[in-house]
Amino acid sequence: MRFIFAYLTVFVFGILAVIGMEAIMYGEITYQLVFAAILFAAPLILVGTTVAEMYYGFSKKATTKRFIVWGFLFGVIATVIITSILQLISPVMVILISLLGGVMCAILSWIFFVIRGGQKQSGKAATNSNT
Repeated sequence: MRFIFAYLTVFVFGILAVIGMEAIMYGEITYQLVFAAILFAAPLILVGTTVAEMYYGFSKKATTKRFIVWGFLFGVIATVIITSILQLISPVMVILISLLGGVMCAILSWIFFVIRGGQKQSGKAATNSNT
């Protein structure tokens, strides 16, 4: 149940974060940009939360710091790939938006970790003594 709540929370905040990044890049928010935000954010959040859940559930090393670092890296890489494909903004703006995307994903990963339980002892690997 916690995973579903964590996923839905990160999903909503993630879409709002992408809409905010689009507002920075394009200035004006239109229905098309909101729809594009949902189309870009939904699969990324699904992949990110699935990987985060696997790491949280099966790693003895799942800590807040690791979630924040991996979330930041995931956000930077995903934003660089998406903005590079679109090729609608300058390279300097790609770097700045990518750093912003990394910060937003780090925050989202922290939110996911806290809602999911916020303890490295909560995962299956930590409770399984055979591992």
